[in-house]
Amino acid sequence: MERNAESFNRQSDSFPRRLVNRLASDGLLARGGRIWTREKLTYLEKYATAFMVAMAKKRGPGRWERLVYLDLLCGPGRDVDKETGQEFPGSPLIASSIKPQFDHLYLAEKNSKNIQALEKRISQKDKSRVTLITGDCNLIVDDVLKSISNRTLGLAFIDPEGFEVDFATLVKLARRQIDLLYLFPSGIGIRRNLRNFFSLPESPMDKFWGGNDWRDLPEAKRAAGTAQTEDPQKIVQSLVSAFLQKLSAVGFKHQDEAAPLFKNTKNAQMYHLLFLSHSEVGLKIWQGIKKIPPSGQRSLPGI
Repeated sequence: MERNAESFNRQSDSFPRRLVNRLASDGLLARGGRIWTREKLTYLEKYATAFMVAMAKKRGPGRWERLVYLDLLCGPGRDVDKETGQEFPGSPLIASSIKPQFDHLYLAEKNSKNIQALEKRISQKDKSRVTLITGDCNLIVDDVLKSISNRTLGLAFIDPEGFEVDFATLVKLARRQIDLLYLFPSGIGIRRNLRNFFSLPESPMDKFWGGNDWRDLPEAKRAAGTAQTEDPQKIVQSLVSAFLQKLSAVGFKHQDEAAPLFKNTKNAQMYHLLFLSHSEVGLKIWQGIKKIPPSGQRSLPGI
């Protein structure tokens, strides 16, 4: 089922744009991917699988009614590596292939052409458990959550390109029994733009951060030149910690303080993959997944 909602674009020119005009081998639109794209999707696949293995046996009377997946910026379902041209499934197709299966998948995207491509890629056997939504994630999140009962446990994957996701949208997810994997634009987005944002009376950071209190952060003052400079890596990590504290304050009870960091081929910091949950079990599962990075090489203690 497809629904329509008004959408808007608050994409920053400072972000690496996804190449949505590429075509995959099936002749349909594909999203441009890079090295960190495959890394984040590997984490998603591993956690979604562990989540379903752990929770599928807890469905039933007096337990969870349904286990669902939410992907509010889902894309066309297929990615193409910019450097190699290799194709790989995007987050919605990964989620639809997880075993045991999610009871339902809510897949949203404001680009209608991406939704059209995704609809053609979803297998016939999965269509009955998939809801496709065309619209801005901040506008359609209420309708999605209305479709989910209080006896539903969910996993949300929120993968913005820039500052598309309002903090208010994350607050709404925090009020429900939903685990959240959120790609936080710590390096390429926030740190690189802090100086410009500080000079604007109304900044894209305000809705993204959930207020203008980000201006009081030492990192913002350093970027504006009103405080002593700091190591860029420390600035990025302190931004992550401050954002996690805000999410904790609005309802998420457990979080990963040492979130995986993705870098580009020039070793520049790009994104952190934040994990938040209402359950200590969810956090333990995530921490176990995180011990083996996408490369397959287990991290050593203290690394």
